[in-house]
Amino acid sequence: MTRSFIVSASVMDASLAVPELARPVIAAAEQAGLDLLMLGRAIDRPFDAQVIAAWAAPLTSRTGIVATVPATNAHPFHVARALSAVDYLAGGLSGWSVVSEGGEPGMAADMVRAARALWDGWGADTLVIDKDSGLYLHPDQVIRPNYRGPFFDTAGPVNAMRPLQGQPVLVLDEAEGVGIDDADIVLVDAPGSPAQGSRRLLKVGAGSDLDLAALTAAFEAGEIDGVHFILLEQAAALPAAIGAIGSLLSNRPGAKPAASGTLRERLGLAIPPSASTQSKPTHVPEYLA
Repeated sequence: MTRSFIVSASVMDASLAVPELARPVIAAAEQAGLDLLMLGRAIDRPFDAQVIAAWAAPLTSRTGIVATVPATNAHPFHVARALSAVDYLAGGLSGWSVVSEGGEPGMAADMVRAARALWDGWGADTLVIDKDSGLYLHPDQVIRPNYRGPFFDTAGPVNAMRPLQGQPVLVLDEAEGVGIDDADIVLVDAPGSPAQGSRRLLKVGAGSDLDLAALTAAFEAGEIDGVHFILLEQAAALPAAIGAIGSLLSNRPGAKPAASGTLRERLGLAIPPSASTQSKPTHVPEYLA
């Protein structure tokens, strides 16, 4: 598979909770060709990103919407249930980012493991919903994760369908130190960072001058897989800022991600090797403290 160069951005103005202000931002991301638009980030999360993601998800056809979720005031069961619905609304173009937000060390990682276990309680072909045969699901394929972690316990199974992507794309910021080493995407501070993840995006501050030659060299060396812009503009100014990103990277160093498919398929990300990839699950990720 040709390696693609990923372009991402995060926005965090509180007024994005107003649809009239948020709609042009979502439209600008789609038109500029952003691969990911992250709602909120660590220490800057002035709205409930899961709610806004549910509203924004049907508005894009290529840009993935990533909701930033705090580990301190959300429970994995509710997060897994909500993000499963968002993934359907988005046609498989959703992601999530877990932040500690002042929580104890290990709490954010515990949330990730618990939510993954809940999503993996459903195999890809467990739910049938066949009115003609009267078969709703294969009950023998529904797994109760019974996750027990240091911060969260969940009995499961989650009462929501398995996300279209198996699991929404997980995006972590290396500065958060979440402690999960198999994230789909990690936002890194410098090329060559040892942060573990399937893809590494270099964080670029608002107003920074891009050195495209240096970006190209880092990409070709395998040090980064793209860039992530941290946009601090107010909502009214965000469409122009996002449009500038598209202009800057109209000739991105590598290939563009695939034009169709789920977010995982477009970015070349595999479904994690867990129960969700199996038609008849035989393995359940489980953690016992």
